[in-house]
Amino acid sequence: MKFACTQENILQGLSIVGHVASKSSHLPILENVHIKCTSSGIELSTTNLEMAISSKVRGRVETEGEFTFPAKLLFDYVSLLPVGKIDMELVDDTLVIEADGKKTKIKGMPTSEFPLIPRLVVEDGYALDPVELKKAITRTVFAVSGSESRPELSGIACYFRGDEDKNKMVIAATDSYRLAEAKLALQDGGKKETMNCIVPAKSIQEIGRILSAYKDDMETPGSVVWSMNQSQLVITYGSVMLISRLIEGSFPDYKQIIPDTFQTTAIVHRRDLLKAIRAASLFSRKGLFDVHLNFTEDGQLGVSSADSGTGEHHAKLDTEFSGAPNHATINFKYISDGLNVIETDRVSLQVIDGMNPILIQGDGDTAYSYVVMPIRH
Repeated sequence: MKFACTQENILQGLSIVGHVASKSSHLPILENVHIKCTSSGIELSTTNLEMAISSKVRGRVETEGEFTFPAKLLFDYVSLLPVGKIDMELVDDTLVIEADGKKTKIKGMPTSEFPLIPRLVVEDGYALDPVELKKAITRTVFAVSGSESRPELSGIACYFRGDEDKNKMVIAATDSYRLAEAKLALQDGGKKETMNCIVPAKSIQEIGRILSAYKDDMETPGSVVWSMNQSQLVITYGSVMLISRLIEGSFPDYKQIIPDTFQTTAIVHRRDLLKAIRAASLFSRKGLFDVHLNFTEDGQLGVSSADSGTGEHHAKLDTEFSGAPNHATINFKYISDGLNVIETDRVSLQVIDGMNPILIQGDGDTAYSYVVMPIRH
């Protein structure tokens, strides 16, 4: 195996695939990147058995072949090289790297020990805008449950061409205490039928990372192609492919917990509310993380907290108010998470009472909904 490429290209490919390579006492080869050189080019691949990523790298192949090398070591070394041409050649079990007048040797392991990465054969998939998909992932993935007791909540539920939104993808995540839902349009073409799946949180985070990995000066693909069957997901983005297992089971029918009628609606400036909640959080009770929201008749929103050991805080915010006075106690971490990913200047808080879920949306933005369960006294 002998090939040449630029430092920028190989570093880009290693940065995309290297994140999946993981330390394993049982399978040390999982720390390695698989390099395969053929007449069609150079391909880098890594896997952790749950997920695999491959990326094609532009370069010149002189001799075909394949081998594996420590992903982190190779990335760290290549990142130290100056921009320009790098020559690489496999000699026995060693990768010889020559660049900038320097010669380095890195020991590897044969491909025969590298896990076989299954390839899902698909005719087509759903085409998505990469910017919108990345935003939808950012707005939902933080609400995934960290508990292993309910595997179906440890991932993101993805629905395509549902009953209500025939031309949309809807993704949702919940840990039973809060729920995040984002919608994005499907691009023309691709599958027409309704499908759904549950993607592991680590895989969806990796998809988001891949969508952020392309440099501004590189040609960014215009679409992400999302293909799947009952057990496997394949994401194709330009020269990058991610393959992941899917979570078995059924995601809860979360639509029934999103209220559609309310007693109180208040529209408030998002940054002002965030600051008020952060200030109140300093005096919330440990373990409860409680902050009180008080919707008053004069159209103001009171944000307060009190702890017998540290003190108390009270603030009032002006709102556009409709409905009846109301009160709710919420976990400041949960509401802050939602407010941080909403992009509008103002947000709408819709409340039934202190015992029912609170709906938070960007003012005029129906593509994102965030629901928080109140702390019940």
